[in-house]
Amino acid sequence: MLSVVNKKKGGSTLQAIFLGSIGTIADTSLLHLEAFNQSFVQHRLPWEWSSIEYCQMLKMAGGIRRIQRYADENCIKVDAKSIHNTKSRIFQNMLSTEIIVLREGIKEVFEIADRRGFQLGLVTTTSSTNVRDVLSATGVARDRFDVVISSEMVNCGKPDPEAYNLALKKLGLLPNEVIAVEDNLDGQKAAISAELECFVYPGSMQDEPYSSTKI
Repeated sequence: MLSVVNKKKGGSTLQAIFLGSIGTIADTSLLHLEAFNQSFVQHRLPWEWSSIEYCQMLKMAGGIRRIQRYADENCIKVDAKSIHNTKSRIFQNMLSTEIIVLREGIKEVFEIADRRGFQLGLVTTTSSTNVRDVLSATGVARDRFDVVISSEMVNCGKPDPEAYNLALKKLGLLPNEVIAVEDNLDGQKAAISAELECFVYPGSMQDEPYSSTKI
């Protein structure tokens, strides 16, 4: 992980590191899976995703998209947004009771960025509420980041590069001055589409064989 802070791109000095999801800060995949399954119970759906199934689903960004695809595959009509809203409430309650720790190397990245004057971005397409709650649970201050992008700020989720392009615009940076860190395939695709070099830091439930450099 720490190798990213020494990286230079195309002759340009590194100016910023963009963390591409809350999953790069804290590995909460198992909590998300439990929250999904509890939501299905509340909506009286005969679903229970296994950890193996969820590993495959994590290749696609966006909980609503995962629910809708699963429903389509099983020929069931559902209100995917309502189910996901319930899941989000359950997940947020979990964050208030569970111990959430920073992923290995993240604290050091923050410290080195401060010391060397790198800008930091959190460029996710999850909700601002999830961002707030995960940062609070891990003790990371919102103002640690020079820019935070959430789902409310963009029209398209990843793998569309809109979130990264918006972050670049807000900080006045060029793609070759930034390195992105992602934990999932759609996020990686978004970063590459925005012409960013992307380092991959998969979570415990991500087993996708990525093609770009891994941390």
